[in-house]
Amino acid sequence: MQGIAYAQDKCINSSLLVASLISLFEYRQLNIHQLLSGTGIFEQDLRHLNHKISPLQLGKLIDNALHLWPGNDLAFLLGQQWLPSQSGNLTNGLLCSANLTEMQNLWQQYHWQSQPWLQGWRWQTEQQQHLILQLDIATTKQQQFFIELTLSSLVASYKRLANKAWQGHFSLPYAKPKHIDQYHKYLGDKLSFTQPLCVISYDLALNDVPFQMADRQGFRLAELQAQQQQKQTEFTIGLPAMIRRLLTKEQHHSLPDIAHKLGLSPATLKRRLKPFNVSFQQLQDQANLHNAIYLLAVTGETNLQVAQQLKFADTNNFRRSFKRWTGQLPSQFRYWLNQT
Repeated sequence: MQGIAYAQDKCINSSLLVASLISLFEYRQLNIHQLLSGTGIFEQDLRHLNHKISPLQLGKLIDNALHLWPGNDLAFLLGQQWLPSQSGNLTNGLLCSANLTEMQNLWQQYHWQSQPWLQGWRWQTEQQQHLILQLDIATTKQQQFFIELTLSSLVASYKRLANKAWQGHFSLPYAKPKHIDQYHKYLGDKLSFTQPLCVISYDLALNDVPFQMADRQGFRLAELQAQQQQKQTEFTIGLPAMIRRLLTKEQHHSLPDIAHKLGLSPATLKRRLKPFNVSFQQLQDQANLHNAIYLLAVTGETNLQVAQQLKFADTNNFRRSFKRWTGQLPSQFRYWLNQT
């Protein structure tokens, strides 16, 4: 299966995050040599057009950056600078988008050209849009960093394009951090922590708020160029996201089934996942949880219907698994998205 990036594959353009990190460190007069230490990334390489790094190199770089940065706002600052600091076909398209709907459609189709560490879905309830974010090629231990980066970039980009403050709610899959003041500063007050999924929720009316820089001709050109770039690129998805996608579509797939689809042995698949700090069982649980919450909170299925669709032996078995995933019972999530 073509286009799948493993941990050692050079699949991330250095201009996406490495250059922004170095610029920020230089501005604060911090040690660039220490930032790049052990990453296999050299400053002179960054001058080369289309220079790429691997997920392993990115992970080491983020570890270094978080260790060296004198504060807890690094991801938020990078997010604030995200859209104006980027270049490329996708960025041009985002800048020319007519509204949030058009921006999301473009991002979801070609996001690997700007944020390959993410995987996203969209759900819609009666009055709200929900964007679900999970990690792709980023390691799970850096989940909080990439979520902070992503949400900060969304809030800043929306304000820049719509000339209005972001109005939405963020559900976050980790405990309330000590630096909560940074969340309030950059993301606002509509926050819920210790949630089963990272979800961005907002009123549907926000989708149609016109963007100030909208350019129909510019958008179409950028979309065409992004499409051409996608056809020429070697990688379009990471291994964790591909497995999660397959498991989300077909819940009954086993490790040998997925390995066969990917042209790997089960042992090789396990070994390929290890550098991402995630196991096949974890991805399977994530896919099942994703589907279960969708069926409960979006389509309004009963526990029995969810258990049947997810191929559980019975309702009790499903309830036990759901409690293992979330610490709570399925019934507590039936109206979860309506509370955001």
